[in-house]
Amino acid sequence: MQAFSPALPAPQSLYYSAGEAHSLETLQEKSLCDMVEDIKVTHSDKEHYITGWMGADSVVVIHNYHEKRGTSNGFVLTKENQYRLSVQSIAFRIPKLILWLSFRRNPRTMMLITYNTLGELVSPLMQYRNMTDKPVKLKLEQDWQALNDYIGMACWQLENGSPLWGQLQQALTPDALAGYVNAPVFSEKRLQKDGEFEGFWAGNVFIARCLGPYPALQLLWRDEDNQMQPGYIYTAVPETRGGVLLPSLRIRPHRGDKSYLLNAFDAQHLHHARSLLSFAQGILTGMSPPLVEMMDRPDTLTDL
Repeated sequence: MQAFSPALPAPQSLYYSAGEAHSLETLQEKSLCDMVEDIKVTHSDKEHYITGWMGADSVVVIHNYHEKRGTSNGFVLTKENQYRLSVQSIAFRIPKLILWLSFRRNPRTMMLITYNTLGELVSPLMQYRNMTDKPVKLKLEQDWQALNDYIGMACWQLENGSPLWGQLQQALTPDALAGYVNAPVFSEKRLQKDGEFEGFWAGNVFIARCLGPYPALQLLWRDEDNQMQPGYIYTAVPETRGGVLLPSLRIRPHRGDKSYLLNAFDAQHLHHARSLLSFAQGILTGMSPPLVEMMDRPDTLTDL
């Protein structure tokens, strides 16, 4: 059986990329705030957060977070049980009288870039500018470049109507999900339990189903080094109690049972999730995955 591999071209990008990223040393407050604004998913300037996923790592987008020291905008990248990188711009909260006395029209702003380790040994926050460990600083710079790639792909999706999410929505109708979870192949296999799911291995992909009130398909996979990669849960749930079922895609980033909702701008994951679903469709329908992918293309025939 052919093994699944997400060897796909990277999703398109806009505005930001690793190659064009400002270094952490030279990053300015305005540039960072522009990045936050470009990835904003609401039209409100009120305080809000949204969590995206870059590989197995969470990325929290912070917009106008108010605290006692001021208002923050930026990003927090967390590598579970390893470390956290926070890149924020802070506009300090200064009373209007003091602003007037200091002849300033706007509060002072500054960049605050911090790092701390997680897991068994949790370290206190360290400011990036005060760090002397060059290998760690290089690693954080590489993380920042990767984050710029992530933001660039997210911006393209948001600016173009989230086409990757639109493609997945078409494949996650209630009828389609019912077809997936009731596929005859499930009754032909010896199923393995995985929490509330049960399924079987097809090559390097674990295809599992949940027959609860809202049928769900879970797809997990191992890479060429036999390492588990982030998997996905495909389902449809009501937006309100008793309402119409709407497509929903969740990521299971680690081996635990926790899963999290993916966003319409999580481009790389949506790209992988669509490819993985095409592979599974081939198994569930008895067709080869390459044939399913070919049939999914808008034009499969060349001009004669």
